Amino acid sequence: MDRAEAVALVRSKAEKETTVRHLITVEGVMRRLAVHFGEDADTWGLVGLFHDIDQDQTHGDLERHARLGAEWLREAGVDEGIINGVLAHAHEQYRTDLVSRAIVPADAVTGFLVACALVRPEKASGMKVSSCRKKLKERSFAPGVNRDEIRACEASIGLSVDQLFALGIEGLESVADEVGLTT
Repeated sequence: MDRAEAVALVRSKAEKETTVRHLITVEGVMRRLAVHFGEDADTWGLVGLFHDIDQDQTHGDLERHARLGAEWLREAGVDEGIINGVLAHAHEQYRTDLVSRAIVPADAVTGFLVACALVRPEKASGMKVSSCRKKLKERSFAPGVNRDEIRACEASIGLSVDQLFALGIEGLESVADEVGLTT
C-alpha cells in the first residue's frame, strides 16, 4: 500500500481531523526513527500512520483499541508486520521487534512535541531539545502525555530521552506543513 492509499484509508476511518493530524505526525517521527535505526522508513511510517486509526471509535475502550484497527487493516490487505506494530502500541504482548517497541515512545513523544510546538510562535520550526526537556519536567504541561513511555525509550529502543527528542523534532518538522505546525 502506498502512502496516498494509506492516507485515504485513514481519512475514511478517522472521524476527526485532529486524529488524522496526530497519525501523520506519528508517521513523521516513525519515519525518522526508521532512518536512524537503518530500517525501512515506509514500513515504520505506516505503523505510525495506522497506530490510532480506530481511536475515534474505540476511545476509552482500551481492550478493543487497535484490535478494530487491525481488522480494518487486514481487510485492506496491509502486511501483518505493520498490523503487529499497530497492535503493539496498545497491547504489550505484540512488542516483539524494534518497530513494535518503537511505536510506544514515538506516540508519546509526538504528542508531547506537538504540545511544545503549539505554544511557540514558530510552531515546529527550530525547536530545541533543551526546551523540550525543561517542559517534560513541568507536570502541568501536556498532562495527558505518558511521560513514563517517553522515559522508557532507553530500555525499549536504546535511545536516551534527548536522542528521542532530537529525532522526534526532526520527524515532526518533516510533516509540519502537512499538519499545520508552520508559521
